[in-house]
Amino acid sequence: MVFELAWSRNGTPHTLGSALDDMDITDLTALKFNVLLMHCLESPSSTYTPDLTLDNTGGNDYARRNSSNGGADGTVTSQAFIENGLGGVGTTSWSFVLDYIINIDGEEKLGIGFCIAGANGAGSAPSRAEFVWKKDTSTDTGQFTRVDINNTDAGSFPTSSNLSVLGTD
Repeated sequence: MVFELAWSRNGTPHTLGSALDDMDITDLTALKFNVLLMHCLESPSSTYTPDLTLDNTGGNDYARRNSSNGGADGTVTSQAFIENGLGGVGTTSWSFVLDYIINIDGEEKLGIGFCIAGANGAGSAPSRAEFVWKKDTSTDTGQFTRVDINNTDAGSFPTSSNLSVLGTD
């Protein structure tokens, strides 16, 4: 038996028309497999830190293990969100984040994420982060149908930053 995953857009992508602190997709279909794609443009005058929640729920449901630029692992547990980037480091540079997320009804939500970020130009090497995360479902057992990326830093996400999700069962 052969299984094929047919990926398609899940929900309406969110592209910022102005600098804001929020990128949300609120019309996702509850699918088992999702890929979250987030791209933020360079913003030399404004620092941002992207934090992810599912179904706009916080509490202390999230935990993460990460490594930045090949360094030692860091962990955070019992958090209200997932640091969806360079591990809580505010940045003014561009960034691209990719999360693979499993969304099975009644099970913890599991994610594997990758981030690349840096300044424009060939004279600047990019930074990278790899991370794994989970969301406890003891208080929220269903499949998620919403993703929120919120800025928790002093600045804003730059204009034209984008959040998109692909999904399949």
